[in-house]
Amino acid sequence: MTDWQPQAAKLADSLAAESAIVDNRWRAAFEATPRHVFVPRYWALNEYNSPVRVVDGAVSTHRHEWLQAVYENRFLITQWVADGDRRIVTSSASLPSLVARMLHILDVADGQRVLEIGTGTGYNAALLCHRVGAANVTSIDIDAGLVAEATGRLDAIGYTPTLHTGDGALGVKDGAPYDRILSTCATRGVPPAWIDQLADGGRIVTPLTIGGALAVLAKTGPGEVSGNLDVEPALFMAMHPAGQPLPDGYLAEIPPPVSNEVAHLGTTNLDPEALADFDFRLWLLLHKPLHFVEHVDDQQTRVGWTIHDGVHQATAVRRGDGVLHVRQSSRRLWDTVEAAWLGWVDHDRPRRGRIGVTATVSGGQYAWLDSPDSGVRWPLPVPTG
Repeated sequence: MTDWQPQAAKLADSLAAESAIVDNRWRAAFEATPRHVFVPRYWALNEYNSPVRVVDGAVSTHRHEWLQAVYENRFLITQWVADGDRRIVTSSASLPSLVARMLHILDVADGQRVLEIGTGTGYNAALLCHRVGAANVTSIDIDAGLVAEATGRLDAIGYTPTLHTGDGALGVKDGAPYDRILSTCATRGVPPAWIDQLADGGRIVTPLTIGGALAVLAKTGPGEVSGNLDVEPALFMAMHPAGQPLPDGYLAEIPPPVSNEVAHLGTTNLDPEALADFDFRLWLLLHKPLHFVEHVDDQQTRVGWTIHDGVHQATAVRRGDGVLHVRQSSRRLWDTVEAAWLGWVDHDRPRRGRIGVTATVSGGQYAWLDSPDSGVRWPLPVPTG
């Protein structure tokens, strides 16, 4: 197939135009890497963002739609599993602009060794191979089938990085130390093995499961990494053990409505748009893990939210009188939202770039505001293999 190169060049041009690519070496990598090889088919989504229809490049009637989608700035679902009535995505081709941004902030130099956590389709590994050479790229994924497919695709375009099947939280000790570690799956915190396997002066770039946070961490001392969050959110599938598509609680069911006998009723002055602000939502989630369900009216205008922790819930919806009415259980989750909002405002509505993370091999991990020594800190869970 030879008609992909203009498409790849067009994708690189669009990413450069929106400043996702700012380095000509990464631009060359995107132009030279055939994304269609790594996404031979994908699943189209319905209005509920659930995969419903396969679009296969090997089917002649699909070819135009497939090739166009592959070289657009779109994330594409490539694998899912059924969980009752739900279809849970287990692999995807990430949004190219997000891929480009993460590679940019990874800040690799010629000859540096890179460990990628989450091989997936293999496309990201191919871009790394073009930039630093396949001999300097190691990648690991929990899914043996994905690793086998990625190996074949990479080999087809002439790249032979070191690929492993295993728990990404454990890294790949045999190839350590690494100058850079890049994760394409979200973690609850920073796995200690990554810190141990990172070279002095090295960098870790990893999304977190908290509010789309993207941590950019430097090795600041023996057994310690620290750094700020990127200013842009990055939403990725969560890292998970083999045979378990997502960690417990990641897709918690909405608990039943609060019964009249125990409901706490009230009103709130907090605008529904507050929870649509990803930076405030991150601030809130650092205080308490929550799930969010949006409420819209017939004109698709946001009128409120239901928040829950898998057991308790609170609903705040604007009624015809224009007032936001709150109904919550005895856990009073909406009170937590209001308290977090007041704290966020009191600290000058901090954007995520003011939030940072410090993690150690010994297990101590916390997020902080403005500096690791500030008085505003939140403990983080420690991922284990």
